[in-house]
Amino acid sequence: MLTSVALLESAGISRATLNNYIALGLLPRPEVRRQATVPGEAPVTLGYFPDWAAERIQQIQELKRSGVSMDDIKDLLSETSEPVAQIAAPPAPVLVPAPVPLVRPAADTPPAVEKRSAPGSVRASESVQVSVENIPYAAYMVNFEFQLIWLNPLAQTEFFAGNQIPERAVDRAIVPTLLDWAADLPEQEKANLFNAHLGLIKSRLPRQTFGQNLGELPDEQRSWLMGCYDKCPEPTNRIQHLADLMHPDPNVGQCKVVALSFREGVLIVYVPEKQDVDQLLNSISRRDTFIRNLLSQRLPVLTPLAVMVADLQNSVRICSELPPEDYFQLINQIWSTLDPIFREYYGAYGKHTGDGMVYYFFPQPDRNYLLNAVLCANKVRETMQSISHDWKVRKGWTNQLYMNIGLSEGEEWLGTFKTNTNFELVVLGETINIGGRLSDLARFGKVWATKGLISKLSNNERAKIRYGVERDAPEGKVFVNNSYAQVATLLSNNEPRHAKLMDIATCAVAEVLPKI
Repeated sequence: MLTSVALLESAGISRATLNNYIALGLLPRPEVRRQATVPGEAPVTLGYFPDWAAERIQQIQELKRSGVSMDDIKDLLSETSEPVAQIAAPPAPVLVPAPVPLVRPAADTPPAVEKRSAPGSVRASESVQVSVENIPYAAYMVNFEFQLIWLNPLAQTEFFAGNQIPERAVDRAIVPTLLDWAADLPEQEKANLFNAHLGLIKSRLPRQTFGQNLGELPDEQRSWLMGCYDKCPEPTNRIQHLADLMHPDPNVGQCKVVALSFREGVLIVYVPEKQDVDQLLNSISRRDTFIRNLLSQRLPVLTPLAVMVADLQNSVRICSELPPEDYFQLINQIWSTLDPIFREYYGAYGKHTGDGMVYYFFPQPDRNYLLNAVLCANKVRETMQSISHDWKVRKGWTNQLYMNIGLSEGEEWLGTFKTNTNFELVVLGETINIGGRLSDLARFGKVWATKGLISKLSNNERAKIRYGVERDAPEGKVFVNNSYAQVATLLSNNEPRHAKLMDIATCAVAEVLPKI
């Protein structure tokens, strides 16, 4: 197999030419893989072509030099999956279907030869149940900062053929890619393209943030984009939005840009005009199932984030004191009550372990994700007091229910672990380990956060919370506001559970309290 980069170098053609050959069905779509190109180096995302692709390009170029038109070359070669030995006459139809462009309508078929539908193509008369795995058009998802978080292989070829997708979330802004892709479109068509994206994102993307995310674009492009943002009309439907667009490839023609809004971002699908848009929308009607399947395939990304790890104190003892049905009812009540709080503060579900859980907080365009994590933790503590009171009344017991919480922040790799029925967001690195250890440190519903997290809040944001460390004083315990302590100074040699906290002994932390 050849990487797209190696194929371009060996053939001496541009990426645009390579994409055109793929769109014409002269080359197959690349197989997208994420792996290290050199043993020991970090994995990268690249497209891979069969070895015969280089020979096929050479064959195309020889035909062009002989004066054969691209239409005739297409008719001659597109029905074969590998280079043919003789090219004097068109080959007879074969059973192997030819690749087709990503969003290209099905070609008109001559009456003498019935062509099969190629992988990834859908005829208007066909009825297809669309899933994340088989969306038959180029599709990708962006978050509310216009950063790429998922794409299918068709979009990988259409927009990123031969390019590595950046590792960091901040470098995955889709705007430069769209500008390059739509460079030859008329101004109004280009505006339609960006309006299709901005229409459902603008409500969460402040103008200033949009401008900051444009990076090092030339002033002319930056000015045009800001004008596009200002003029973008508010869509009548906040869930979905359709825009007509003339595809840059004249062989594709008119298509519809379908934008579908989810809590996690906006899904963009390019549907050829001849295809049934309603068929796609109906297939995605089970939105929760669809988005969970999509997010289970999101691209691994190096991203800043905050981690919340929470654990129900004395859960083993509580379990032993309650009948099984009561214990499961308690746990289910806790998580069903807390779930809307996590949603309110844009917490992303990571993992539940019955009496414990992990949630992640990612950068947001209109609020600070670090403050979201802290405010969410305080709201969880307040809600747990209410749940505890309800169960005291219900059971007539004296147990107080506490959710012990640890908060940490960092830049880590985010990916997914998935089974046949579910998936979990997974963070690799020390950030989640520190959050888990701080949850072990916390007792009686306390919230502990790292100095790194609190210090990254602005002065105005820190004014919304209270933080510090409780110290020994002659008159007893005194809470010292706006201070930190190393974890080692908070540990007791007489407490067995503190032994596992020594790996974060030098970490500076503070207790977070509700604002008085």
